[in-house]
Amino acid sequence: MGPFDYLFSFYGLLLGIAVANVAIGFADMWRDCERIRVGTCPPLVASSVLLGGMNVWLQMWYTRPYVSVDGLQMLTAAAVSLPYVFVSRAIFPGREDDQERSLEDHYLRHRELILFLLAVPMIFSIGSHILLDRVRYDTIELAWVVSRIILPLAMIPFASRWVQRSGLVGLNMLQLIGLVEGLFR
Repeated sequence: MGPFDYLFSFYGLLLGIAVANVAIGFADMWRDCERIRVGTCPPLVASSVLLGGMNVWLQMWYTRPYVSVDGLQMLTAAAVSLPYVFVSRAIFPGREDDQERSLEDHYLRHRELILFLLAVPMIFSIGSHILLDRVRYDTIELAWVVSRIILPLAMIPFASRWVQRSGLVGLNMLQLIGLVEGLFR
């Protein structure tokens, strides 16, 4: 195994935890749907974590020829992956929290932190690719990246369910475009 493989396995481990948390959260939503209202935003945020993790993983894979491995890369890997792990747990209240009657209300109360943390992985990922790996992005890739950062941040001030739902659908669509169009090859 080469240095990239070790770094890549670290990414995979952390992103795998986020994916597992989302899968468990979906199962909990299904199991508890008669006790607690799910709403639309929590599944959209969970989907965004999944799609975001896949995009980060692909970006890392496509930049493998340029990646060097050192302590700064490890810190960057943590900065990119750990927000997804945090959000994958934060969108679902703990089972001991019996006051929660709606997952969507829980999301709306905590949307500022959750949306900020959905932007953080892209900020660190792109920053590391540009500064550490010396990767250059074309215009389409740059527009996609900037949109992925700005959209969740622009949603923070709005508590409206309609704005949140629309914005999260838009964020998921952007992330699907990144996966389907094969950006960053």
